[in-house]
Amino acid sequence: MTTPAGTVDVTPHRVVWRWPSVAGLLGAAIGYTNALTPSLLPHSLMFLLLLTSLGTLTGYAIGTTIGWALRKIPAVGRWRTPRWLVIVLLALFWLPALAFTPVAVSWQAEQQSALDMPAALPSTVVAIVLTALLSAILLIGARSIRSGTNRIAALISRRGPLHRWVSNRQPSHVHRAIAVIRLGVSLVLILIAVIAIQSALRWLIGSYDTVNADTSGQSATNLGVNSGSEQSLTPWDTLGREGRFYVSHTMTPSAIEQITGRAAQAPVRVYVGMQQGDTPEARTDLAVQELDRVDAWNRKYLAIFGVTGTGWVDPNAINSLEAVTDGDVTTVAVQYSAVPSWIGFVVDPQTTITQNRDMIDGVLAAWRAKPADQRPELILFGQSLGSLGTQGAWTADATPEDVTAEIPHVAWIGPPAESVLWKQWQATRTGGPAWEPIIGDGTITRVLVSANDPDGNEKKAPPTIVFAAHANDPVVYWSPDLLLRHPDWLNEPLGPGVDPHMRWIPIITFLQVGMDLISGGEPPEVGHNYSANMAVAVALAVAPQDWTTEQTAALQAALPALRYATG
Repeated sequence: MTTPAGTVDVTPHRVVWRWPSVAGLLGAAIGYTNALTPSLLPHSLMFLLLLTSLGTLTGYAIGTTIGWALRKIPAVGRWRTPRWLVIVLLALFWLPALAFTPVAVSWQAEQQSALDMPAALPSTVVAIVLTALLSAILLIGARSIRSGTNRIAALISRRGPLHRWVSNRQPSHVHRAIAVIRLGVSLVLILIAVIAIQSALRWLIGSYDTVNADTSGQSATNLGVNSGSEQSLTPWDTLGREGRFYVSHTMTPSAIEQITGRAAQAPVRVYVGMQQGDTPEARTDLAVQELDRVDAWNRKYLAIFGVTGTGWVDPNAINSLEAVTDGDVTTVAVQYSAVPSWIGFVVDPQTTITQNRDMIDGVLAAWRAKPADQRPELILFGQSLGSLGTQGAWTADATPEDVTAEIPHVAWIGPPAESVLWKQWQATRTGGPAWEPIIGDGTITRVLVSANDPDGNEKKAPPTIVFAAHANDPVVYWSPDLLLRHPDWLNEPLGPGVDPHMRWIPIITFLQVGMDLISGGEPPEVGHNYSANMAVAVALAVAPQDWTTEQTAALQAALPALRYATG
């Protein structure tokens, strides 16, 4: 089409589907190969294929970007790559990648066997074909979005005042204007996507709120003086589903005595549901009032328990706490959300920090107000997201001495990588590998990597901080730093359960370990499953000096039968 001199034709051209970028295909081979390498945990068929597709597309995007940048160099941009050279390059990159596929699948099988996590694995042909198919679908979808954006921009430039404006402008001005329109259209599409994601999240959170309010299968029996009882300030119906399970399954003195061989009394459990206070401060005030009501200050121990995202209290954890204290303990927990921890961690990790910091400060204030000879020994326990939240009561410059100045017994189980103290103390360790750091002079803090660690199970006098952190727990080691920085926990020697073939690869390792977060199904002492570590961790942090390793073994053996159903 001809146009008057000095004007530009802005009629949208027919969309041409170009062949994939050669540089992109070379990068895709690298991305595919790297995505097949082992991560902290073995991946099931679905996750493995998703990872290889994401790795392929990541490599394609990087390769395409590099190719585009090279073409901007005049000498390179004028050179046309011979077809024979393209074929040779593709063969040099893709033949090794395809040959590596059966090796990588065999590594996955070995890792599954080593960690007792059997799952279906694809054959070499299935892995290659399905990865190519899924990658192509995702690539076509991305190109369709870009094509649609260009069409909309061209359509806008052909209508109304904008068309009259561009028809009399220099080509460079018009091209810039259309580029701005494309950017605006892209931003609008991103905004629509964000709104859609927010709507989906609100629906998802609402569905968990419904579950939280559901009382089916629960009965307000065996409560004693616990929260939810008739005399309680926190009614049964609004405790939340996890809170109701927690308060209705307190250990009996006889159950404790069978484990310890010592006289015991009935423990007390205090819980505040998220619906029972409009703010973290209101829920904390209610928790302190409940502690006053049950006369918690005249017990030997008072345990502050940081719950997970749904308000869950691990039965193994609370049963262990009640056993090693001979039942002479009140445990207080406050719910801050009803969504699973992974959603809370991604969407709003600050909520758990705010609630737990306020709870710790509120309980400490009430504790300090009591005469020194009428104060119970304080215990702090946090698991998973509850560990991140309870550590948030301190700043990164806090020392183990600061933490234990008033709280002599601390157990943090499966601390997320971004937990303020775990992250700082690990980075500034005085010795040991990152997965088993020596913190300070090592007299207060210890890291329990395995329940059978022969060097870590010796009981010592408080104050004591015990971290239980598996070397292959993705929750403990996944962080944004993995995108572009080699983690020191992958330095030699590798921790127990970490595959020897695992290597850090920029971007890819971030995706792999991120996928590990939602893989699930880990057996005891693997990944984020700490059921086998609980008795040891609690005994090391809390139990009195006359507690024996035989009692710890008896407690660990009894926990499976004592474990009650939760939501």
